[in-house]
Parts: sequence; structure tokens; C-alpha cells
Amino acid sequence: MSRAAAEKGRIRTRGEDLRKILTFSIVLIISAWLVSCSSNDKQAENQRAATAGLAVKSAGPTFKAVDIDGKMRAFEEFKGKGPLILNFWGTWCPPCRVELPDLKRIYAEYKPQGLEIIGLAVNDIPGKVRDFAAENKMPWVMLMSNNDAQIAFGVTMGIPVTIFVGRDGLEKGRLIGLNHYDDFQKQMAKIL
Repeated sequence: MSRAAAEKGRIRTRGEDLRKILTFSIVLIISAWLVSCSSNDKQAENQRAATAGLAVKSAGPTFKAVDIDGKMRAFEEFKGKGPLILNFWGTWCPPCRVELPDLKRIYAEYKPQGLEIIGLAVNDIPGKVRDFAAENKMPWVMLMSNNDAQIAFGVTMGIPVTIFVGRDGLEKGRLIGLNHYDDFQKQMAKIL
């Protein structure tokens, strides 16, 4: 066998080996992807089933958080007593500051009908929240938001988030980002 023929044979063998490795790798990647997708689907299905079970067992989300005076408060203290607004906000958040006058107007208008607002300060300091609330005449309950509160209501990205809770303790509406009086007013109709 000539040297050129031997070299051609080695190249062909290497090429065939590379094709086999590439084919095997592709099959392996596709198999892993299929297994991964089916387990994610199963996990999602299990999570939906668990969530549905929780919805049946309880009357909505629950959480505990410390107020600006250091006292532990439970969401159960407030739900079921009247219409309720949960406002996830921060003293450091410009859109939160912009919507504050309209939120105060809603509170003044609907407080006689039993409305309560719970401010949940995100990534803030109790003393700073207390001072800001006093300066801006925010007469509602102020809690320091925590992971439990944010997870209970699915607040995972950005603030402000304003959640409207009915007398039954269940969420009836939600506004994300900067909103104004008319936006709040429309949501109030859902919880009165």
C-alpha cells in the first residue's frame, strides 16, 4: 500500500470517528434536553397541584412581617375585615413617591368604607420608613417587606406593586409600576 493510500485511509477513519462522536453527542444532547423538559413539565404540574391544594386549604396568601416599631405582625390581622390594599414600595423609589398623593387620596376617600392600606417597604430601614411616613402623612400600617411577603404575593421584580384584596382575603386586582388615581379607582370597584 502506498504512503498516500495509507494517509487517505487514516483521514477517512478519523473523519468517520469524528462523525460517530458528533452523532453520539447530538443524540446525547437531545436526550438530555427531552428528559430535562419532561421533568420540568412534571415539576410544574406538581407545583400547580400543590398551589391548587393550598388555595383550597387557605383563604389566600399569608405572611408575617415586622412593623416600623419592631412588632411582628401577621397578614391575618387585616384580611377579612374590609377592603385592603397592599402597596410594595420604598422610600428610595421615585415612582413610589410620585404615586403617593393619589394613594393618599384613595385612602382618604375609602377609609370610611373600611379600607385599610398596608405599606410594605422593600429594601428599606425602619427608621427611614417611619420618618418618611410621618413627613408625608401616610396614616396606614407600615411593615418591612421580607421574602415571605414578596413570595406570598408573587412580587419578584421591581416596585411599586399595588395589590387589591377583597374582604375574603383573596387578591382581586394588581397594578405594577407607577399608577395614578384613576388606576386605583378602577381597582377599588373590585374590592368594595
